[in-house]
Amino acid sequence: MKKGLLLFFLQFFFIAFAQNELARADQLSIIGPEKIISFHSDIDVDKNSGITVTENIKVYSLGNNIKRGIFRALPLSRNLNNKTQKVQYDIISVKKNGIDENYHEETGDGYLKIYAGNKDIILDPGTYDYEIKYKAQNQIGFFAKYDEFYWNVNGTYWDFDVDSVSAKVNLPEGAGIIQNSCYTGAYGSNSQNCTAQVLSEHSIEWSAAGLRPNEGLTIAVGFKKGLMIPPPPPTFLEKYGILMGGCILFLILLLYLYSTWRKYGIDPETPTVYPQFNVPENLSPSSLGYINSESFKNNYLTAAVVNLAVKGYVKIIEGEDSRLLGLFNTKTFTLQKLKPADESLSKEEINLMNSLFSEAENAVKFDGKYNSKIEKAVLNFKETLKFQHEDFLNEGNNTKKLLLPWLIITLAYGLGLYISYTILPEFERVLAGGLLYIVLFIAFVLIAFLANKLSWKLLFLIPIPISIILGIVGIISQEGTDDASISFSVCYIFLALAFSVMVLYQYLIKQPSKEKLRKKSLIDGFKMYMGAAENEQLKFHNPPQMTPQVFETLLPFAMVMGVDQIWGQKFDDLLKKTSMEYNNTWYYGGVMNHYAFAHTLNSSLTHSIQSASTQPSSSGSGSGGGGFSGGGGGGGGGGGW
Repeated sequence: MKKGLLLFFLQFFFIAFAQNELARADQLSIIGPEKIISFHSDIDVDKNSGITVTENIKVYSLGNNIKRGIFRALPLSRNLNNKTQKVQYDIISVKKNGIDENYHEETGDGYLKIYAGNKDIILDPGTYDYEIKYKAQNQIGFFAKYDEFYWNVNGTYWDFDVDSVSAKVNLPEGAGIIQNSCYTGAYGSNSQNCTAQVLSEHSIEWSAAGLRPNEGLTIAVGFKKGLMIPPPPPTFLEKYGILMGGCILFLILLLYLYSTWRKYGIDPETPTVYPQFNVPENLSPSSLGYINSESFKNNYLTAAVVNLAVKGYVKIIEGEDSRLLGLFNTKTFTLQKLKPADESLSKEEINLMNSLFSEAENAVKFDGKYNSKIEKAVLNFKETLKFQHEDFLNEGNNTKKLLLPWLIITLAYGLGLYISYTILPEFERVLAGGLLYIVLFIAFVLIAFLANKLSWKLLFLIPIPISIILGIVGIISQEGTDDASISFSVCYIFLALAFSVMVLYQYLIKQPSKEKLRKKSLIDGFKMYMGAAENEQLKFHNPPQMTPQVFETLLPFAMVMGVDQIWGQKFDDLLKKTSMEYNNTWYYGGVMNHYAFAHTLNSSLTHSIQSASTQPSSSGSGSGGGGFSGGGGGGGGGGGW
């Protein structure tokens, strides 16, 4: 009997419990997905243009997005009185179901985020009432005929549906409401699916229903002037501090650059250039070209090959034209080793011979196809030239003198962005400023690297369009021309100007040594002799008589100095005048037109070597009806966490 009663009661409680759970599940399913059931805001406006906001947010949670609680995102800036201004909030309290709730604050992306809840406590599914109370200052707009409070009630960045949203605004006694408006929808919408009810001359209430995610209610009320105390105008330093600071720092930078240039950058007197009829300092063709241009060019290796051929170490054999990729004709060349390298050759020429030839291989072919051995030979040749002359060429470059001004620019620019952010806390502007710095710094490094490869006149022109374009982009990207936005623009312009000045400075601070200027003057004199189109220009300097041996010996030097065509013309003129027959033993190819031979050989052989050594590659006002949803202060949005 007792066992039967016990079994009966167990069955009764089980059925009752199951029905309760089923009823609860049915209730939850009726409510539907997570959402905001109601959002009501009570806003008290004081005479000092400050507000106290009490938001009551009733949410329904299933534990999907709303796990620990909700977060409220409040914008840290707003457009008011024709300028963007910073908004500071004072959080008074956060409650859940009428009881104080744990919360923490985070700042980022231009918002103050208030997280209500405990990270270690997960909520049960159900409905929860949250109350967030806070204060904010300077929220009144001042117009010619009225003052205005323009406010985003819930904001346009919520992740949930909102069944109903409402707001009540209490103005100070005697405010005298003149006009009012309300707007609903996504940001920028001017829909007015909302209602307003004026409760008294200083109190008004609005309501809306059925808002979708990312839709909000924005309210605006205009009232008579004279009641509110407007904020004090910005001081002189607040208005022009960033601009003055930027100008002063830029002048300090210019003063430092000028003083260091006067001390370290003024070049010694350049020696007078006279025609030189002998190879300066017994330099090899490639070394002469490397010193003259202070960089490597592919035809320096071509000149070295021709020099080796003229001296009898290799023979150049021109082959039949091959079709590159089946489309373009390209000459093929074969280098045949005649004798091993010895100490009479330059270091880079010895290195080239050893890289191209071995005991088992006495010939190498340049046919426009990639060859790893040729690539390695070119790299070794280049490194040998660099090892021999780089220290000499870099003497007096004063590269270290660039570090301090760039440090000054970086610190000043970073400080400017930080101050601008405190005035207008919009992180995307700081991010844009950081990207601008990276782009300009990389551009500076590239320009400095290319300085020896481009004309100095062209170098001075490079930063001008870059700075203008980036400066214009930086200014246009601003959403306004108020004091807060201009502070960022000043930073961007400061950086663009500093970049332009630094490009010029990195060129001017270089102070070549006297020995470097002396060698370059000798090279210029040698080029003067070889590049003179008419011998009449040099007859008073007693130039050596042109002979086949002189032509061949100096041909590689003409190639590296870019006067190979003129040098070939001189030799062709000699042959025409003397009817001399010319046959060489170092080059085998088609019928030689000496006028174009030197230039054609330089171009064709350089192209073949480059192809063989290059691996193929395998991208206003709201209360008068002119506002919109999200156009006021406050708002922002929120979600669950």
